[in-house]
Amino acid sequence: MTADRTLASEGDLSLAGSEVPPVSVTDTADVFLRTGGVGGDVHVTDAEYVFTHQSLGQTAGPPEPQTRIHGDEDAYVEREGVDGDLTLADVADVFVPRAAADGTLSVLGSENVYSATAPDLDPDACDVVSHGWEQRVRESDPDTGVYLTGAGHDVTVEQVRGDVDVYVVGWGHEVELTGRGAAVSVHFCGYDNTVSVGPYLESSVESDAGFDNAVDEAPFPVEDLIEQSRREACKTAGFGRHRVIFQEPASDEEWCRNCGEPADAIVERHQMEAFFCFSYPVWVYEQSTNPAVECEHCSPNAHDPSLTSQERREVFR
Repeated sequence: MTADRTLASEGDLSLAGSEVPPVSVTDTADVFLRTGGVGGDVHVTDAEYVFTHQSLGQTAGPPEPQTRIHGDEDAYVEREGVDGDLTLADVADVFVPRAAADGTLSVLGSENVYSATAPDLDPDACDVVSHGWEQRVRESDPDTGVYLTGAGHDVTVEQVRGDVDVYVVGWGHEVELTGRGAAVSVHFCGYDNTVSVGPYLESSVESDAGFDNAVDEAPFPVEDLIEQSRREACKTAGFGRHRVIFQEPASDEEWCRNCGEPADAIVERHQMEAFFCFSYPVWVYEQSTNPAVECEHCSPNAHDPSLTSQERREVFR
């Protein structure tokens, strides 16, 4: 017996396992699936866009549904949300993460399909997880990573100390990570998403099933490479003839002459011998004209393993 269900457009649709399969969802806006959301096949017909980390296959066709659901807002398929086959017809965009269905994903009649190799991770093992519409999340000190599904999330993750994954499913997400000494592996399934990482983190895009996704890397602060500025060096000189050593930012330099790497922060090491009066060089005898340079890749100051003052406070709490 077929059970038809018509939904009003007052809120989003959530499939959480209570519907009798096979389930047919039609005329909704975007559809977001979660890993482990469908126990059978997923049939997508006439969607505008499909973004998927699950490989495409062929099926015999959509089965006759036992549950028909019509709606005009977004639909979310939760983990174990459909215990059988799911058909999505005449919907806007469909977002399919890795291992969303136990069976086959088939797509017919869609205008554009963006697919990529599935990331080697378990999204539900991430310790920062957010699903839905326009969520705001602030966390710190993650162990495994970040997993987002939906649209318009604003996520801030601080004190990243170990390697993490960031899995972004949907569109319009903004993720910011800060910390030090760790690598951030980013996986996109959707469009118009941005992941921003702090200057002390490494980042890479491992998989991108979509478009207009970006990773923004904050430049290394040149101030971190300066052991002693010119003003500080002159201040220590006091009175008399002295030789001082100081560092200054190198202007208009994009490549480090010392190590040959492209760099955000490059400093010049200067030497100056002068006669000082109350820390002011009134007569310069000698100063460097071709100073040595170093950058965030080769400077020993860029690899200081010591904790920041904020991190020290956290340790002793």
